[in-house]
Amino acid sequence: DNTDARVDMTDVMASPCGTPAPAEAPLDPRIAWANSIRKIVTRPDAINEDGSLNQQFFKPKKVVYAAEKAKWNDDDKENLYKGIEKYGIDPSSWKKIIEEFCPGRDVLFIRIKASRLIGSQGLNRYHGWIGTKAEVEAEYERNKAIGLATGCWKGGILVENDHGDAMKAIRERDEREAAEGVAPPGKRTKHN
Repeated sequence: DNTDARVDMTDVMASPCGTPAPAEAPLDPRIAWANSIRKIVTRPDAINEDGSLNQQFFKPKKVVYAAEKAKWNDDDKENLYKGIEKYGIDPSSWKKIIEEFCPGRDVLFIRIKASRLIGSQGLNRYHGWIGTKAEVEAEYERNKAIGLATGCWKGGILVENDHGDAMKAIRERDEREAAEGVAPPGKRTKHN
């Protein structure tokens, strides 16, 4: 039975932070393996010395402007804040937000914009989270603080690296706040 040998592909994804791991931080063997394979099959300018992906290599070299109809404006942003306040951040919320607040947009577009508003590439930890505009902005600042402290703040959002630095910092912050009786912004309608 190979059920224990399953690989979570998020563990072998690139290091968005673009920095090799400190020597004292042991890598998960699966990530070490992926990095060693990248050193063999990937062009040298696309990877860091440790084999993790060099995110600078994958950034667009030129800016492409959206068509006038598709441009995101301040009204759209305010409408998305209203949608998050009413329906929250959850896969079941996106279509409701589009229907009521952001007509003409698609689910992927709204998810990306919500990700930027809250300052987190991954929205899984926010499933069932509802917050006002001020709470979304407060959560953005919390994510930004962790991203800057861990080197995982890229393009205005918190991204994870191969070493799990961002998630570790989030857990530590959440534990510290819980011990101090500090309530995080927003509220949960569901628990993950």
